[in-house]
Amino acid sequence: MVLAADGTFWISDEYGPHIVHFDATGKTIERINPFGTGTGGRTLPLVFAKRRANRGMEGLTITPDGKTLVGIMQSPMYNPTKAAVANSVVLRILTYEIASGKTKQYAYTMEDKALTGCSEILAVSATTFLIIERDGLYGGAPTNPATFKKIFKIDISNATDISDDANSANGKLYGGKTVEELNDAAGLQAAGIKPVTKTLAVDLLKDLPKVYPHDKAEGITLLKENILVISNDDDFGVVDNGASGFAQKILPATNSVDHNRLYFVKLKL
Repeated sequence: MVLAADGTFWISDEYGPHIVHFDATGKTIERINPFGTGTGGRTLPLVFAKRRANRGMEGLTITPDGKTLVGIMQSPMYNPTKAAVANSVVLRILTYEIASGKTKQYAYTMEDKALTGCSEILAVSATTFLIIERDGLYGGAPTNPATFKKIFKIDISNATDISDDANSANGKLYGGKTVEELNDAAGLQAAGIKPVTKTLAVDLLKDLPKVYPHDKAEGITLLKENILVISNDDDFGVVDNGASGFAQKILPATNSVDHNRLYFVKLKL
């Protein structure tokens, strides 16, 4: 969710992806997606219809000048198919100029294909952003504990724009392959693509004074003096146990029900 200076707000969703503009009362102003079912005639590139269900545009931010929305896909898209990208760590970042509707796309590489992916993006400047990249495990769990929950600072200024001028269903191809099929940084480099640069800003499993017990770090904002605030998704303190029904979401490290928590970290940007 992004709050604009005029009091309206933008929301992206992990299923669509849709980018929706709402007024301050929650009334829809405009809906933008790659399916041709939006409002106002504006669309996202067709390739984003290849998103993996429940792993769509999980993170959305706006540049400090208020002119450009920037979204990141949570996981590699099924482009062209699920099987074809089984080993891929390549995600897409989309920039969307609000006034013109012009878009650009950039490649982001995850550290490991087993990760849940990227669950948030926050603009620091017009070209630098903070990203949450994580696994889906609980921090400090006695068995099978989380091993990867990190926040990276990324820069798109020297990255290759991988947009497809033809706006084809699979996006721009490189040697007959989609960007996702290139799999990793080496594959991107061989195709002449520079992904966004990334440097570690915070390791949630190492840089906090106490254990980070949650599974889902999914929100960040930046306060004055570079104080980063991280929030978790507690799933309303409920988990779906399938045929067994619903149960309380218990944090293994603390043996307590998961709730929303805010963590404050001083950054050196």
